[in-house]
Amino acid sequence: MSSHPSIISRNTPHPALTVSHGQSPLMLSFPHSGDVYPDDFGYREDLSYSDIDHPSDKYMDEIFAEGRELGLSTIKANFPRAYVDVNRHQHDIDKDMLDDPDNWFGRFLPGSVQAGATLFWSKSYEKPLYDRKLTLAEAKARIAKYFIPYHQTMTSMVEGLRQEHGEVYIVDCHSMTRYDRKMRGGTERPQVDIGTRNGHSCAPDLTEKMAQLFTDRGYEVGINKRFIGGEITLRYGWPDIDQHILQVELRRDLYMNEATRERNENFAKVQADCAEILREYKTYVENRTPKQTARVAT
Repeated sequence: MSSHPSIISRNTPHPALTVSHGQSPLMLSFPHSGDVYPDDFGYREDLSYSDIDHPSDKYMDEIFAEGRELGLSTIKANFPRAYVDVNRHQHDIDKDMLDDPDNWFGRFLPGSVQAGATLFWSKSYEKPLYDRKLTLAEAKARIAKYFIPYHQTMTSMVEGLRQEHGEVYIVDCHSMTRYDRKMRGGTERPQVDIGTRNGHSCAPDLTEKMAQLFTDRGYEVGINKRFIGGEITLRYGWPDIDQHILQVELRRDLYMNEATRERNENFAKVQADCAEILREYKTYVENRTPKQTARVAT
């Protein structure tokens, strides 16, 4: 039985995390693909499902489902990103969202307040998610029951693989909208963007290999072009100890209708492409000599 807290959704408990343990040094993380909405979310009742679910990286666990067939270790947050975002720092909180910020037990080190994309999201499609303030108790509970278990579990998994194999390789799976936000110019993004904290979260050959695998299948690939990686890439990317991570962002219009959130006619092709990519990347990392190119870009 899982020791992780449950999500109560429609009065039914659901596991907060889905975890599988494999034998390969390669693992996958799905921090934003959760679709179990907690009963205590308390978002505005007039918002549509598309509004509420927009921040989530819907279908990423399905797109990379080959990971299960390959026996890779995986971790997935089953709760929605907007509820609590595990790819943010614990203190990335907009204090204006809280009902009594002066008595908050932690710190305030907010990041994307204007975009509404902090630890607890406040906006989606530029629309406010709430017509109320979060109580201190519910904000703390979201951290304690969901954020902390995700990172404690992932830390244990990563360290277990590193101890077993002497190295660990993580692919952090995300999606992105086709166009940037208006405040960033509204420009079109590449079809795939690989984030490595500008070369600091993994060895250069790993980035080059992943980019090549997508390029060979006809995708337009950027490297740290729009997203360089978030809290997960920062927290788990330490090439100096043979712990490598790269963030893969797939553009949503490749496989889904961004407005309706439904799969489109290309879904199966993208899924098949990503299955091939995972198989080849797994072979590559398992035959890679540790530290052979552990030099980090400067």
